[in-house]
Amino acid sequence: MRMISSGFLCGLLGSSLVLSAGFVGEVRAQLPAAPKAKADETPKPVPDRGPEDGKKKPLPALPEKLVEEIKDTTPLNPESTVLLDVAGGRVILRTDVACRDCLLEMLLVPEGNREHETILRIRSKAYVIHTGLLALGLEPGKPAQFSPEFVAASGPEIDIEAVWVDDKGEVQRKPVQHWIRRNIHRYYSAPLSGPPPGLKLPYSNLRWDRFNSEILWYGPMSDAERDDLLSKWDKEEYQQVIQKFHKDSQSIPMTAKFVFVGSSMYKDEETGEEYYQAEGGHVICTSNFGDALLDVKEESSAADGSQSYEGWTEHIPPKGTPVLLMLKAAEKKDAAAEEKKPEATPEKSGK
Repeated sequence: MRMISSGFLCGLLGSSLVLSAGFVGEVRAQLPAAPKAKADETPKPVPDRGPEDGKKKPLPALPEKLVEEIKDTTPLNPESTVLLDVAGGRVILRTDVACRDCLLEMLLVPEGNREHETILRIRSKAYVIHTGLLALGLEPGKPAQFSPEFVAASGPEIDIEAVWVDDKGEVQRKPVQHWIRRNIHRYYSAPLSGPPPGLKLPYSNLRWDRFNSEILWYGPMSDAERDDLLSKWDKEEYQQVIQKFHKDSQSIPMTAKFVFVGSSMYKDEETGEEYYQAEGGHVICTSNFGDALLDVKEESSAADGSQSYEGWTEHIPPKGTPVLLMLKAAEKKDAAAEEKKPEATPEKSGK
């Protein structure tokens, strides 16, 4: 495995994307220098034919207000779903909503790839997005490491803003973290000396595990459910457990930052072909993956049922809504000031 080189992506810009020769020269001038690869070492990615691919339906027209957002940008692929805004220092991605209520491993995937684990999808190859970030002068960092101990992904921090038109025709702008919360649709458990006497379990979402002597609750707990459960038994340890279940099951917004990791190249030893690994779906990730293009700068589980994040359904526009993602290098902030920031405040959770 090796990190993808700017030289290789520069070659892709000149060969498989619909750009003018002059613009390719401008982009190449912005890319970091890299040794020239030998012809027989250059990977051959699956062509991105865009509108000429007869198996894909044409993308619907963008709302006029979103068209205004991308004027004076340069498309980096045939479908014009990855756009470079040199003046604004941004890469703009044309996406649409794939899932509003999924347990998340990604924020963005290629169209048709793991759409049940993401909020957004895009009709584009991942390497095109990588190329756009290189064209902004950014260099990829390192993926998360999992042993002997966890080390978070590193690289340039990327601010990601979602822009869409709501059902009233108004343009909305939010950091993508506004669409993501800590996973609350899961089981909460705590050891207890015994179940509440006289209460027939299961009761609502409360369960008793007699094998492990644990009390369990599933999903977000409302204030009314908390008060009802507290009235069932006045024993202190039970009261504390119910209060903790209520607190832990409230919606806590995502605060993690995204970093440009850059994925890597994989060489098939049998065929000799090389592949950019983010094409497998790990484009913008909310769980840690070693082949992520962008990852979160924290430890975030991808284990089934234990994913750290879920879509904040009430905040996300309807499925199929066109969304522009604005990717831009984050401004460097004072580290001491960042450490003093208060923790995210939980919000009352709906079912």
